[in-house]
This record gives sequence, structure tokens and C-alpha cells, in this order.
Amino acid sequence: MKKLSSYMFLFLMFSSLSLFADDIREFEIENISIGDSALDHFSEAELKNAIDEGYKDKQFLTLGIWKEYELYDVVQIQVKPNDSKYKIHSISGVIVSDNLENCYKKKNEIVNDLSKIFKNQKKTDFGRVKNPVEADPYGGTYDLVVFDFIDGSRMQVSCNDWSEKSEIVDNVKVEIFTQEVKNYLISKN
Repeated sequence: MKKLSSYMFLFLMFSSLSLFADDIREFEIENISIGDSALDHFSEAELKNAIDEGYKDKQFLTLGIWKEYELYDVVQIQVKPNDSKYKIHSISGVIVSDNLENCYKKKNEIVNDLSKIFKNQKKTDFGRVKNPVEADPYGGTYDLVVFDFIDGSRMQVSCNDWSEKSEIVDNVKVEIFTQEVKNYLISKN
């Protein structure tokens, strides 16, 4: 029931922000936006204790923070490693899925809602894509739909089907990136 009411809240949140569909900084995940200082939302201890789930080159730290959220099971932020203010360059909300069918259903519902809001943005459905070997060396996949904004930023929604050998569970992920992070992630794939 929590997930259903959470989805309705997500829909209402995105619907109310449709006036700002050209500026990615106006969108929030758990009241957190691109450009915010993570210290406005998390304690320094939470940030230092968060597990870095990013790439080995450490150009960005991908900090996953598990706590009680309104809509998501975990929030991930990307910050630069030596930024004492923890400026957020990307934010993701992750909903753990109990099975793959529910994962696809939730992803499709979110994509349909975002498609109504982002009518003027470029939408690309990449279909099923293999996870990068560094992310899942066992061969997991994800279904990906992206919305590219005129300023180079991106919002994307995916249903992640991690391999059974992976320690990561299947999930639906809503991500918001600056152009800098988008280019960085594209270079990793």
C-alpha cells in the first residue's frame, strides 16, 4: 500500500512541476535537487559513512544513503571527491522491486507520466542494455528510457535486472544528471 500511495505522490510531484520542465534543477527526489549541498539534507557523518557505489576512477563519488524516505528505498547522490560542501551533481531514487514484472510495470508507469510532462524534451527508449562490466561483471541488464534536456542535463528511468550472482537487488531507478555527469557516465559505457 505504501508503494501505491508513494507512486501517486510521485505522479503529483512530477505533474506539479511541469511548468519547469525546461530546467532540471527544479525537479526533486525526496526534496533534494541538483546543485544543492548534500549537507542541507544529510549529516556529514551520514555522507562519510555512505558506501561509494561509483566507478573506480573516483571522478565522482556515488553515495548511496539508506534511510526512511517518503518514496524511495535509497537515495544516491553524486558529488566530487574533494568538495567539502558536497555539491550534488546527480541524484537518484531507487525503489527495490520484489520481482521483475513489478519492476517493469513501475518503470513504464513512471515513464508514461514523465512523457506527458516532458513533451518538448528528446525522449529515447534504449530498450534492454547490458550493465557495464565494472558495475555488474556477471552480466545483469537494464531497460532504459532517457529524457535529454536542451541544457545537456538528463533524467532517466530504468528497470534494473541484476544478475543472480550480484549483491544488488532488482530495482526501478529514477535519475537526474547534470550534463557533466551525463557525459562522464556515457564515457563509462
